[in-house]
Amino acid sequence: MEDIFEKIIEMKKKGTPSALAIVIRTEGSVPRKPGAKMVVTRDGNIFGTLGGGDLENRIIKEAIKAIEEGKPKTASFTLDMEKGGLDMMCGGTVEVFIEPLLPPEKLIIFGAGHITRSLAPMMKKIGFHVIIVDDTPQFLQKEYFPDIEDIFLEDMPAFAERLSSEQNIYVVVLSRGFSRDKAILGKLLKKDFRYIGMIGSKRKMENVIRGLKEEGIPDEAFLKLKSPVGLDIGAETPEEIAISIAGEIIAVKKGKLVFCNQ
Repeated sequence: MEDIFEKIIEMKKKGTPSALAIVIRTEGSVPRKPGAKMVVTRDGNIFGTLGGGDLENRIIKEAIKAIEEGKPKTASFTLDMEKGGLDMMCGGTVEVFIEPLLPPEKLIIFGAGHITRSLAPMMKKIGFHVIIVDDTPQFLQKEYFPDIEDIFLEDMPAFAERLSSEQNIYVVVLSRGFSRDKAILGKLLKKDFRYIGMIGSKRKMENVIRGLKEEGIPDEAFLKLKSPVGLDIGAETPEEIAISIAGEIIAVKKGKLVFCNQ
């Protein structure tokens, strides 16, 4: 059988969300002993086995929940249908620890100006996979982002349109110009991301939102949007604004901040 840890490394490289399920305690007659392992992907594929049957099906369901919630968990199973447990007759009990194996959160920043020069390295240092997109070559000089690998010189609305909905993606729009911002946001609001933040004054955002609604973007789509972006800490300089954005994203990640419009 393929080594389970090699499979974990392979899926980590591919960015495939999965979970490792390990039998940690047993009692009575059971199909696998403590230490038995199985990897479950978000779509239910498995590598390894914890005994098959209803037990394995239940573990797969619990593993998928753990992946979606992003939290480890312990689950106990009674292998005796007469005792209200699984549809099995082994008679024993099994306790399984499930650890989500999630790819790092991604931060996609549209615009490579002064705020991004402070925000990008800051977020990389705390574990985010940072991606920067801009359509102006002089803003994407490597000297500005020496530690950021994924830098894209592309049309920003087109890049936004190609993105797939993922709950581990955080997006910040820091581009230049009303029309460009509106075009980028119009693409993003059709997706499902963990966080969408956009810089701009109240007047600007009112005009952007009104224009997008006239183009057919439904009201509920704007519940995903946080603007003005960042925590209200009185930030003024690009560095201070970057700190306010970083703080807000961390708070969302940790479940400490829920926007009133969400």
